[in-house]
Amino acid sequence: MEAKYSITVTLIIFSFFLLGCEESIVSIDSGEYNLIRNSSFEKFFNPSLDGWVANSDTPFVKFSRSTPRGGGFYSVALSHAWSFPGMITYEIVPPIGTHRYELSVWGKSIQKGFLLSAGRMSILIKREDVAYLRKWAYFSDSTWTYGSLIDTLTTDSLDTIIIMLSGSPHQFASGYVLFDMCKFVRFE
Repeated sequence: MEAKYSITVTLIIFSFFLLGCEESIVSIDSGEYNLIRNSSFEKFFNPSLDGWVANSDTPFVKFSRSTPRGGGFYSVALSHAWSFPGMITYEIVPPIGTHRYELSVWGKSIQKGFLLSAGRMSILIKREDVAYLRKWAYFSDSTWTYGSLIDTLTTDSLDTIIIMLSGSPHQFASGYVLFDMCKFVRFE
């Protein structure tokens, strides 16, 4: 009887853990809602770009086992490359009206060679098939660093918000940037 009860409790706890990884909108006590479904680039303990779109199927987008404290098992690794860096985007259909948002992510630049390399996180808004860059920030530290951007956006029914993470497009950049725990929250 005890073994059967123990197995049942273990299965219930494991089910909650797995289901928790699949939430599309995560409610946080402070009234924040994460609008990015796969914020830690993994699914069922495996690396995943589920929900994200990569700019290519090339080696410019990979995964790394290096993660910040509190991260999962993997981070995404985007290469620095002249004019064609590794890049991933996530599209969000926003609610109509004016809302305040925060994009936050942990980043770490892995420099190869002697030149400074930096990755970038960006918020864009797409209107009538044209994407407008709203805000951006660079990551050039060689240790895991937290970065965030806060913006107030007014959107209508045809708008899309695009979150973009990318390596450096500079001519002499080398290496790559790691990103993990990417969140885009709307404040009520």
